[in-house]
Amino acid sequence: MGYVIVNAQQKGGVGKTTDTVMEAVVASSFYNKKVLVIDTDLQGNATQFLAKTFQVLKFNQSFMSCIEDGSLEKGIVSLSDNLDLIGSDYDTRKFGDFLDNKFSSTSDRTFYLSKLVNKIKDRYDYIFIDVPPSTDIKVDNAMVCADYIIVIQETQQFAFDGSKRLVLTYLQTLADDFGDKVHFQVAGILPVLLQAKRPLHQRIVKETIEYFGKDNVFNNIVNNHARLEWYAAQGIQFEDYHDKRVWGLFADIFSELELRIKSFENTGDIENFTYAHQFITGNKLTSKGKAMTVSGFDQAK
Repeated sequence: MGYVIVNAQQKGGVGKTTDTVMEAVVASSFYNKKVLVIDTDLQGNATQFLAKTFQVLKFNQSFMSCIEDGSLEKGIVSLSDNLDLIGSDYDTRKFGDFLDNKFSSTSDRTFYLSKLVNKIKDRYDYIFIDVPPSTDIKVDNAMVCADYIIVIQETQQFAFDGSKRLVLTYLQTLADDFGDKVHFQVAGILPVLLQAKRPLHQRIVKETIEYFGKDNVFNNIVNNHARLEWYAAQGIQFEDYHDKRVWGLFADIFSELELRIKSFENTGDIENFTYAHQFITGNKLTSKGKAMTVSGFDQAK
């Protein structure tokens, strides 16, 4: 049975969807993992991102239609040999009302999506759930599905404060409310540099490490690559050196995620964690990064 991963942050515009899509595509195309992306955001950004990348023009059934049917089966669209998607549309706005009308129990409302995901979970190595930037019953449904949560944090002061609220208030409240029914772990805080202000960037990363502990902050940092913005508009590419730098970064992020999961699985915690970058150091590709190739991706173009 695979792992459910959620990239989370209460604030919008921090790169949750981009990180989710890149992690999923790299895992499926470079690491040869069987991956499903479930888009639960009514804006459908992950859906549009992947549709552009794999040139998918038609979806059989939206995420919300699957929710109403009580099965995710008909919503699954194959993008490549290893990557599937359940796409979202604006009808996802009905999700909260649907849960309120269907269930009287808070627990039943909260764990509805989890029951549907568990029916298909054993088909995949990883299921990535893209969530909106909120903390309501719709997001609760995704969070309680998660095995591991990656907290996406801009290197800005208010984002650091948001990470503290997310971990220590929101996630802790879910754990307190539902006890053994939730099983998520925070895989780590993933810093995202959105502005090229190095002193501020370094200070926030330092404060984050001091507050959460070095072991709980990813060794990788997502830089503000203009190429990532281009991908969101045009679809992911794998054509030149600049593309390889982006792929190298997310190959390292996914590799670090797997090591963090392995540590949790083996010891129940992350202690004395280090990650040796394999594909990119700073902003330069290693020899291994320069030699990267992917499968199941170019043929979809």
